[in-house]
Amino acid sequence: MSSTNSDIRSLERIISTLLNKQLQQICSSHGLKTSGVKADLQNRIKNALYENHTSDPANYNAIRNTILNIRGGNSGQQSLPPLPSLTGQSHGGRNTYYNSYNSYQPGGSNMPQLGHNISNGGGAGGSAGYPGASRAPHADNLFKNSPFYTIETRIGHLHTCPVMSNHRNSVTISLKASDYADLGRCATYLPYKVMVFCGGENTGPQDIQFPHQSEIKVNGEDVKHNLRGLKNKPGTTHPVDITPYLRLKQTNYSNTVEFTYALTNKKFYLALYVCKTYSIDELVTKIKGKKISKASVIRDISKKANDSDVVATSQNLSLLCPISWTRLKVPCRGISCNHNQCFDAKSFMQLQEQGPTWSCPQCSKPIHFENLAIDEYVLEVLEKTPDSVQQVTIEPDGRWRTKAEDPEPNRSQPAVSSRIDDDDDLSILSDSRGFNNGTGAPLSGRNTMDTPNRSLLSSGTPNGGARETPTSQRSGNKRPAEVIDLTLSDDDEPPAPPVSMKRQCHGQMPNDLDFPSAYNTY
Repeated sequence: MSSTNSDIRSLERIISTLLNKQLQQICSSHGLKTSGVKADLQNRIKNALYENHTSDPANYNAIRNTILNIRGGNSGQQSLPPLPSLTGQSHGGRNTYYNSYNSYQPGGSNMPQLGHNISNGGGAGGSAGYPGASRAPHADNLFKNSPFYTIETRIGHLHTCPVMSNHRNSVTISLKASDYADLGRCATYLPYKVMVFCGGENTGPQDIQFPHQSEIKVNGEDVKHNLRGLKNKPGTTHPVDITPYLRLKQTNYSNTVEFTYALTNKKFYLALYVCKTYSIDELVTKIKGKKISKASVIRDISKKANDSDVVATSQNLSLLCPISWTRLKVPCRGISCNHNQCFDAKSFMQLQEQGPTWSCPQCSKPIHFENLAIDEYVLEVLEKTPDSVQQVTIEPDGRWRTKAEDPEPNRSQPAVSSRIDDDDDLSILSDSRGFNNGTGAPLSGRNTMDTPNRSLLSSGTPNGGARETPTSQRSGNKRPAEVIDLTLSDDDEPPAPPVSMKRQCHGQMPNDLDFPSAYNTY
C-alpha cells in the first residue's frame, strides 16, 4: 500500500480512540455535522479524509492536523509522516488495470500507485449529476451513471461472457481487499459499494443488461436481486450490490464472485465497480432545489382556458399520489409535462429504485431525474388545506376551491297534489243527453247521480277506457279514487262491479242513438 493510504489508516486508528467531545470539535472545525452518536461522528470524519485526500489536499491536511492537535501529546501520532505531494505521474504497479489510467502516486515513492481517487460525487468538490455526471479519474465510460450511484473505480478486468445458446456457463472472479486499495473504502464508508455491472457491448456508455437467465453467488451464497428487469429493455434493472456478501475487513481473504448464465444469443460483458451511492432522501432533497413557479402554473391554466378550440370549464385536481394513493407530501412532476397532476417525489424515487423505467406515472412520457421539480402551485394547495381534503376544483382563471366551498345545486321538489283526500271517491260519467221513461224524448237538462264535489272529471280522457288518477296527484298512502265511464258500451268494457245505488234506469237504449240511456229517478 502507498504511504498515503497508510497515513489514512493511522488517522482512522486515532479517530477510534477519541471521545465524543473531541470528535465533535473536529467536525465543527471543518463544517461537518456535530449531531449523532460516536460511530456517526467517526464515520463523518473518515469520509471527509477519503473525499479530500486527492481532490483537496489542503483540506485533507487541515483535517489531519486538527486530529493530531486534539490528540496532542501522543508520540505515536506525532510520528506520522507528512502528507506527500500528489503528482499526475503514472508508475508501474502490480495491477495491470491501474497501468491503463493516469493514476496519482506520491512523488518520489517506490510504492505501487494508488488504485483510487475519491471525489465528492465524482467531481472535485462537487456532486454528481445525471446522466452526464463527471467520473473519477479511474472510472471508465462503459456504463451510464444513475441518480442512485456514481461509478468511481473498476475492480479488475472486463470479463467476457461467451454466447451460450444451449448450455450454462460461469464466470468466476476472485478478489482480495489487500490487492485493491479501493475496497478499503467499502468496508468503512457506507455510501461506497462494490457492484456487479453487465452489458451487451464492450463500448459505452450503455445501459445495464443481464442475460435473461442468470444468477450471482458470492462466497457460495446466493445474491437476491432482480437481474431481469423488463424483457428486451436495457436499463430497467440496477447493478448488483455485493458488498454485504464480501469479507473486506479480512484483507487477505480471497472472495469469490460467481456469475452463472444460460441461453444467450450474444456476448455479454461483466465488471465489478466501486460506486458511491445516494439515498432516496438525498435525491428528494435535490429535487426540492428545483421549482415550477406558481405564476407559471396559473399562466398555463389561463392559456388553456383562452384557447378558442377548447371549452373552458373547471377541472378537478387530486391531492393523492397516483403511485402510493396517499396524500402528496412533496408534489413533483416533470418540467415538460403538460398536466397539473403531481406525484410524490419520494414514492416516485422508491418506484425507480425497484425498477428504473423513468416515465411519468401520469402521462407516461419519458422523464429524467434532472427534469423533476416541485410544483409550487400544488404545494400551496397542500399547505392551505387539511389532510382530510383529497381533491380541489381549479377554475379557468387559476383559482381553486375545495368541495365544501362548491355552491349547492338548486333542487326542485315535485308538486304533490292534495286534491285527493277521500278514500272512496266515486265519479259517475253520463252522456250529455237524457231520455224520459222509454219515450225517447230528450230531457230538458242533464240528469246524473249525485257525485262528490271533488271530482276528477277535469282530468278525464275522451271516450275510451277507464280513467285513472295521475301518479303525481296521489297524496300519501290513500287509495286513488275510482272513475267509471258510463259512456262506454257493454261490448267495449267488462261489466263494472255492482254498486249500491238508490236510482234505477227504466229506459231502453234506442237503436238509432250513439249513447246509452240515462238513469231516471223513481
